[in-house]
Amino acid sequence: MVSFDLAVWSEELRPSRAAAEQTLRRLCAGEAEVVMPVEAVRGFHAALVAEFPEADGITDEASPWSAGLDVGDGFVLMPVQWSRAGEVATRVVELAGEHGLVCFDPQAGVVHLPPSLRAAGALELQSCVGLPVSDPDPETVERAVRRLSAENWFVILEDPAGRYVQVGIGAHAGVAAGGHAVEFRDDSSGRHYRCVLQERERALSVFAAFTRDSATRPDGIAWEKLTL
Repeated sequence: MVSFDLAVWSEELRPSRAAAEQTLRRLCAGEAEVVMPVEAVRGFHAALVAEFPEADGITDEASPWSAGLDVGDGFVLMPVQWSRAGEVATRVVELAGEHGLVCFDPQAGVVHLPPSLRAAGALELQSCVGLPVSDPDPETVERAVRRLSAENWFVILEDPAGRYVQVGIGAHAGVAAGGHAVEFRDDSSGRHYRCVLQERERALSVFAAFTRDSATRPDGIAWEKLTL
């Protein structure tokens, strides 16, 4: 059975997606020395199996794991049953953050950072499908918008002050096929704006501008002020 895989380890500096992918490949190849042993991994593993025990001694149905965990002094590799992926992944990311560890989701290509590696005033990214991402890099934001689909129909990027930019497609967002309903909220004054863009590249440019400066409404767009 193909599993939903997650990996947790320690990093001193924020890793890129490409760096995390390389680390995971090497760990899967048995190169445990690619990560540094840290006591936090032991604490994470203990907390993890306290909530989600492995199959030994209990029925397979009670365990979310599709195979045994691969545990080293500096890492934990977790194969999750697809039917339990949403539940388990959310908690794995939380526990990793609590123990100061990075969690890598290779399915989405997303690195979930612990608070210690996040920038001050970090943005929060949420898609219709998938886990929230704290302090996403520009590549992660772009990939989220490019992955919009009928099933994964919205993306929101928000700053700590409550300003946000969001995009939705299809009937749920109230736009015809091919359209992108984009909204911007300036929380400093309660102003809320909306526009409909036909090209995804233009929607991407709005998100890129917000990533650079969330306090300024992206220009070059014919925004309509909304009264909510």
